[in-house]
Amino acid sequence: MRATLVKLAVGLLLAGGATALSTAPASAAEPPTGSQLSTAVKDCTKQISSGRYAERSGGTRTVPVCATGNAVHWRSGMTIDCDGQRTPKCNPSTDPWWQSGTAWPQSDGKPLNAEKLPFVVVPISSSIWDHFRSNITGGTVAAVVYQGRVVYAVVGDRGPKDAIGEGSYALAKALGINPDPRSGGVSGKVVDYIVFPEVKANPIENHADAVRKGEQAAADLVAGRKGCLSVRLNFTSYGTLDAGATGNQVTAAQCLLRAAGHGTGEGDPTGTLDEATVAAVKQFQVKVGLPASGSVDSRTWTALLSRGGTPQVQDGSSGDAVVRVQRSLNAAVGAGLNVDGLFGPKTTAAVKQYQSSRGLAADGIVGPNTWKALQSGR
Repeated sequence: MRATLVKLAVGLLLAGGATALSTAPASAAEPPTGSQLSTAVKDCTKQISSGRYAERSGGTRTVPVCATGNAVHWRSGMTIDCDGQRTPKCNPSTDPWWQSGTAWPQSDGKPLNAEKLPFVVVPISSSIWDHFRSNITGGTVAAVVYQGRVVYAVVGDRGPKDAIGEGSYALAKALGINPDPRSGGVSGKVVDYIVFPEVKANPIENHADAVRKGEQAAADLVAGRKGCLSVRLNFTSYGTLDAGATGNQVTAAQCLLRAAGHGTGEGDPTGTLDEATVAAVKQFQVKVGLPASGSVDSRTWTALLSRGGTPQVQDGSSGDAVVRVQRSLNAAVGAGLNVDGLFGPKTTAAVKQYQSSRGLAADGIVGPNTWKALQSGR
């Protein structure tokens, strides 16, 4: 997690860049250009933050968080995040604000490697904006654009409550921004941070997966498709969906399948369990070890809804992982939980019910064994 100390990023604003911005959508074979993405988010048509952020902690607050199509976005400068693993470029000697941890770790439990992995930093949740409420958490995929150059990244760390506009050493370097944590970065509203809720790299450190999923989400944005940004995913119960089924839960299943890397056809989710969606369901079922029926039954729902990181959560925990636990328990045992991301007595009781019914130690704590059972649709 970033310290609340200000990282003074010195950097001249570079003149130039693309002289003509194309608004034509990219082809399926060619991902959108940086210019196309910047054009798609040039206006804040819908502000979702209750206030604005400064580019750097303690500065004037002029940066809103906005929503357009399938993306949440902001335009700011960039300060450099070198936190995480100790490397030749990121360590206490090169960065006086260096910290040994990141808000979200790698799949092996180690902090992220800021020198190697492109990632962006989001502000700690506050009354201004709660990134969890926007379905943005560790591993959520982002496209970051500077002077027409686009780099795909993941959300990897959290920073000061009053500032927004920070990226890892690797992200800055890939964008052509001076990545030095002492003297690098860039000032002014010159960097577009475009985040795609519910689109996650798996695992968080898999940059190739972030690029693949990011390019598809970016193409949806440029084409004017809303994707899954406003799709309802939280239900107190989940019914079985067979081929030909229609409705909001089919749309939810399509979005979850897309987030898992299984395409359900071009354009926005159709809300119909058509041939392409049935094929995607079968692919997912094979991947997690379920019978490839093509129907979204309770086991398939459970595996889809629990996808993601597997931190231990228990009474008192909050955030994205708790949301996924609550959703999956509603599918697995009909828990009827209010999906609020707060792990309280009702969620504890539902976890114990699930654990007991699956032959697990019923301690009410979602640890490795419980996550494994949920994510395999057990």
